[in-house]
Amino acid sequence: MTTFRDFLVDEFPDAPVSELSGSNNLVYLVRTDQGPVVAKHVVDGDIPLGYLAEATAALGAHLPVQRIHRVCRTEDGDPFDAVFAEYVEGENLAAAMEREEDGPSTDALVDHLCRFVLACRHLPPMRDGYGLYKREAPALATWPEFVVHYGRRYWNRVRPFYEGTETAAAVDAWLDGGFAEAAKAHTAPHTVVSIDANLKNTVVAPDGRMVVLNVPIAALSAPAHAVGAISLHLRHRPPYKPFLDAAAERLCPDDAPLVPHFELWGMLGILSFYAVRQPERQHEWRNWGSPVLLDDDFRDLVRTHLPAPERP
Repeated sequence: MTTFRDFLVDEFPDAPVSELSGSNNLVYLVRTDQGPVVAKHVVDGDIPLGYLAEATAALGAHLPVQRIHRVCRTEDGDPFDAVFAEYVEGENLAAAMEREEDGPSTDALVDHLCRFVLACRHLPPMRDGYGLYKREAPALATWPEFVVHYGRRYWNRVRPFYEGTETAAAVDAWLDGGFAEAAKAHTAPHTVVSIDANLKNTVVAPDGRMVVLNVPIAALSAPAHAVGAISLHLRHRPPYKPFLDAAAERLCPDDAPLVPHFELWGMLGILSFYAVRQPERQHEWRNWGSPVLLDDDFRDLVRTHLPAPERP
């Protein structure tokens, strides 16, 4: 059976091919005579590749993105689902932020993140109703149903680690009605938002530009959802409060009090990732690049922002 690497060798004769990543999708760098090309064999297939190309073009009209040159789809007769894109030299934003002395300035970082949120509002809708913009995601009738559906899905994987704790009781109550009550008090028009804003998907180029590598998983949701998906990754770091202050003014003036709810929602997603893949290493779990353990951050977020459930 022909491998994706063999396919690349045939597509680009005499061009050196080297692996960039093999953790999920297979990603190779192909050094052609016309310049380097990033070739990604898409094996998880969460986002339909046709929508990926369309969304990348929409995002690129508003901020720097990794441009897509070509899309291959097995449904069209191609041998692989794959994306060929430009090579962006630099360091991912999560790593660059760890070098506080020469990483991006707080002002530059906050401005980029705000522009990213606003740019995502121009992403094309992929479905009617509420649900993740993924191939097999369910379409849900209401927004609270959408938020609670995924929150409960993530929490079901994580809850065994917190059985019998006040943290578990508080999250249970939040999913059983606490979020819905909070959402009623802080309404805002819904828009397309990124709900998976991993800072590793932005590269800081040598000239200081911040370039988005991957169109994130999106959905129709409240503005605060987009903000919480980002601020989650800034917690316990100097840019956290400046970003929240700017977001409350520029991005979510009507529903800013909901941001901690979406930080929690996103944190449950990260916890569920680890609960499935590294259940025996809870003492090592960290949000990417975070200076604190994920377990400590989670308990602190719940204690700070969720009311203790009433005792019978």
